[in-house]
Amino acid sequence: MTRDERVRDILLGMRSDNEGWWPGLSDADGRRATKRQGNRFMLGAIMDYQMPADTVWENARILSEDLLGDPDDLWGVIARMPGDELARLFHGPPALHRFVNRVPERVQRISNDIVRKYRGDARRIWEGQPTDEVMRRLKDMRVGEQISRMIRGALYDTGQVDGAGELKADINVRRVLGRVFEGNEVSADRALEIANRLKPDDSWRLDWPLYATGKGVCKKTEPLCGKCPLHTECLYDHGSGRGAGGRNDVPAALPNHARHDQSRDGVADPADPD
Repeated sequence: MTRDERVRDILLGMRSDNEGWWPGLSDADGRRATKRQGNRFMLGAIMDYQMPADTVWENARILSEDLLGDPDDLWGVIARMPGDELARLFHGPPALHRFVNRVPERVQRISNDIVRKYRGDARRIWEGQPTDEVMRRLKDMRVGEQISRMIRGALYDTGQVDGAGELKADINVRRVLGRVFEGNEVSADRALEIANRLKPDDSWRLDWPLYATGKGVCKKTEPLCGKCPLHTECLYDHGSGRGAGGRNDVPAALPNHARHDQSRDGVADPADPD
């Protein structure tokens, strides 16, 4: 068995039923999402960059449910709002995003696209469409390449679309793959190249295991190399960069919610992933 095959098998062995949890879509429990569920997911997804995951998804809920009253026509309500009023909601308190001066404009722009092209129903972006077409539509809306991959993967995880996908090459993924194969963090493009080499038919299946490893043990500083499931294959562990932590089983505390803290989006421009 080659090293690539060993690494691939270790990562696939880490996959968990918990990894497919996505606010909105997972509430559908494998069935077709309702309009509200699809819209709730899409709002959280387009806000999910450069912020801790739990915070940004909760803030998306606050915006849609607490501040806007959980409207069935979420995108229409946002699209019709005066820009300064939406900005005021984002500024809070509580502030709904790290970039309160730019994210409201992004959310309203995408809202206008969803209303104009998909009649205010985000499900129309993906329902009955091949994944390549879903990606084309997201690109057309300037959602951002990495977030588009995340959306496609979430749709796949929750049974809303069929087909394969590519992982989201965030800072955790870049750090783990880089350390394992090259001894240090690599670029997003290089991480995606390695992932597609390991699992050319569907590198998205490696996304959660790599994220969980990076978040839980392969930390930027003081990594717990001895507790990492990949330590036997890791150039970083075998070299001078070896971190702390004795030989042990992988801790149960590895993140089981796949999505996505501020370091999930280190590949994006710090102010806007467009």
